Amino acid sequence: MDDFSVVEVKNDGNENLLKKENVYLLVISLLLGIIFDILFYDKMPGISCVIFVLAFYAAILWHSRKSLELKIDFAWLLSIPVLMLALTYTLFSNEMFWALNFLGIPILVVVQTLLITKNNKYPWYTPEFIGDILNGIFGRTLGNITKLFKLIVLLLRRKQNSGKHSTFKKVLTGLIISIPLLLIIIALLTSADQVFEHFLGKIPEILENFNIGRILAHAIIIISISVFAFGYIWSLSNNPAEENCSAEKADTGSRKGVWDPVVIITILTTINIIYTFFVLIQFSYLFGSLKYGLPQDFTYSEYARRGFFELVAVTLINFNILIGCISFTKKGSNMVCTVLRILYSLLVFCTLVMLFSAHFRMSLYEKAYGYTYLRVLTHMFMAFLFVIMLITLYRVWNEKFKLLRAYIIVAVISYLIVNYMNVDVIIARGNIDIYFETGRIDVNYLTSLSYDAVPEITRLIDCGDAEVEGNVQKYLYRVKERLSEGEPWQSFNVSRSRARNVLSGYELHESIDGDNRRDSPVQ
Repeated sequence: MDDFSVVEVKNDGNENLLKKENVYLLVISLLLGIIFDILFYDKMPGISCVIFVLAFYAAILWHSRKSLELKIDFAWLLSIPVLMLALTYTLFSNEMFWALNFLGIPILVVVQTLLITKNNKYPWYTPEFIGDILNGIFGRTLGNITKLFKLIVLLLRRKQNSGKHSTFKKVLTGLIISIPLLLIIIALLTSADQVFEHFLGKIPEILENFNIGRILAHAIIIISISVFAFGYIWSLSNNPAEENCSAEKADTGSRKGVWDPVVIITILTTINIIYTFFVLIQFSYLFGSLKYGLPQDFTYSEYARRGFFELVAVTLINFNILIGCISFTKKGSNMVCTVLRILYSLLVFCTLVMLFSAHFRMSLYEKAYGYTYLRVLTHMFMAFLFVIMLITLYRVWNEKFKLLRAYIIVAVISYLIVNYMNVDVIIARGNIDIYFETGRIDVNYLTSLSYDAVPEITRLIDCGDAEVEGNVQKYLYRVKERLSEGEPWQSFNVSRSRARNVLSGYELHESIDGDNRRDSPVQ
């Protein structure tokens, strides 16, 4: 009989647990734990992230291979953003996005694996699917951890019944009995022979070289990853969801309206009158400031700051008004529906103008005071809202269009774009360009950026300002020293490698003065 075939287990509900597929999964989970430990323990993230994600996917695809159906749809296409986000640890050095991706990648992996194995109760474009995600992250993993220990116990019991257990038991008994005898014999031998005592005394020194703390840390990492991997992967093929994706009734589009359309028309008309008046003023300010300069008694700072956050807040309010009205307003006559659509469209148009006004104000502020993470990411968030509003406008005129589905797709794509735009380079390049125009720069802020910005910062090595050059030289010298220390292959990173290669072309000094103030690239 096959060693991994199903065995009788006294009707305790674990008959199917000893299938060879699960035993293989136990081994694969242990390998995943070992791979994770080799790739990440005491190492900077780098190419290791892509390797582990691929290894984890390979384990899932192998274990669920019989139930998978390969096709081009949203579920399988999620592999692209997952791998692209994992690749950011190899390409870039932005620790903020590293932290966000550390949370985002597991969530996307759970979403995709639930969908491709058909373990979701609700469609992915419904709010209820959040429950599937949380259950996948916590419920499935933690709820099935006990299966791993049950499997190990069953395997040990099986070995006990195989006849080999008696031999193992006898050997163990012999070792236990021999311990007191060995202690007596060793004591006698050490007192009889000084050379034997000398070499025996070396054993504690040898043991000191073993770092128990590191060994324990490795063991904890391997066991933890193995246990969680087994619990989650096992659940994908052994815990099928009830009421699978047929629960289309959960879609937001199926909710019945409860708000009276006449009331909504009245509200929207009142709001749009105010917004239209505001938009007309904005056009005069925007185009007037572009053509004739800022309004009298206004500075860049005042103009940029005044109302910026309020405009963004109003945009978010308008967005929620639109979603609420579209989702909960009762359907009326064709005339009422047409009026509502026109009012919705006008609200969208006014909101887009507000977004453009907020973008314009922030651009003025950046031009005068430079770029920061908050300012650049604010621009990107406004661009995201702009696209979302256009999608909402399309939904106004096409009732069958599923908004949440489009929002999720746009959100994933937008987040990928933000990751790959390399914000640090944008900030460094923009601030240095402003410096060459105005002579103002915050070197301390530049030096707080990641290694991605190093090639841009080298532009200041020979800028002609002794103070700026000195601060930049000190910073780049320290960076060069750190990068010269080397790193294991698991931590390979394109950003650090690029910075290392760029700085290798410069003779840098921790402190500079006199003729040594200005250095040029080594030829």
